[in-house]
Amino acid sequence: MAKPTRHTSPPIKRDGETNRSQYDTVLKDLFRKPPQYLLQALLGEQAVRRLPVEFPSTQKRIPDLVFLMKDNTIFHLDLQSRPENMDWRMLMYYAFIRRDYPDTPILQKVLYVGEEKWQPAARIAEPHLFYHYEFLDIRSIECHTLMNSPALEENILAILCRQENTQYTLREILLRISDLPLKARADALTSLVILSRLRKLEITVKEEAEKMALVFNIMENDVLRPLFLQAQQESESRGEMRGEMRGEMRGKLLGERQGKIDFLLRVLQRRFGPLSETIIGQINSADTAMIDTWSERILDAASLDELLLH
Repeated sequence: MAKPTRHTSPPIKRDGETNRSQYDTVLKDLFRKPPQYLLQALLGEQAVRRLPVEFPSTQKRIPDLVFLMKDNTIFHLDLQSRPENMDWRMLMYYAFIRRDYPDTPILQKVLYVGEEKWQPAARIAEPHLFYHYEFLDIRSIECHTLMNSPALEENILAILCRQENTQYTLREILLRISDLPLKARADALTSLVILSRLRKLEITVKEEAEKMALVFNIMENDVLRPLFLQAQQESESRGEMRGEMRGEMRGKLLGERQGKIDFLLRVLQRRFGPLSETIIGQINSADTAMIDTWSERILDAASLDELLLH
């Protein structure tokens, strides 16, 4: 009889719980709709819809993504940004999904998006229990698989896949983001920058953004600098179109103090959770120079108190 499996893989030490929660939140938010190209790569099948599954418990647990597939099976996909023992958690998820959908076959997979190498056993083997789920490192998926998707959410996730030309991939993602309305553009860029940290690509994002001419002065620090226009080497062929976009967007953004405040509040809520009335009032009453200073600190500050220091 096989002995019980124990995992001792250490967590990623450089990421605190705040960053881990940040990655998990971004990844889940990307897939409010089924990521059809990713599901095709994982299963060779597309989803009909995302299923709501929530477990009643004093320690509330909600599985990341649960889909009803076109072949009438259920696919549970759990997204992990760092190594940790997932065996019992996945078994718990299986039990509660089975409770809610007793007659539907279930397939479970952990999709690992972290940087450190990790290959768990992905099973429990005990004298009276054997349980198994599938495991996949996202780097086994070619990035063009997700870049071919019409869904920007999957394009952003492509930055974590296997890359042949990281700069080209980033440039294409930035160009697609640049076509979005202001609020959607800001949210998409925030997701891209946060996920880029899982591959130590903050500086690459900065460099590619700097090759573009659009001034987006809400966030002007060394990591998050959304400059959305064509890459330098493509300026000759697309220069006129991007020049018009640059003029239009520059006119909307420059001097729009309230737009800066709204964007800053959204990013702070995404990083640190709901903001108190006191914090919101402090930000609303600040001058433009202070708002810009706080924006520059967003990715480096460990807490709201540290970020809002004068």
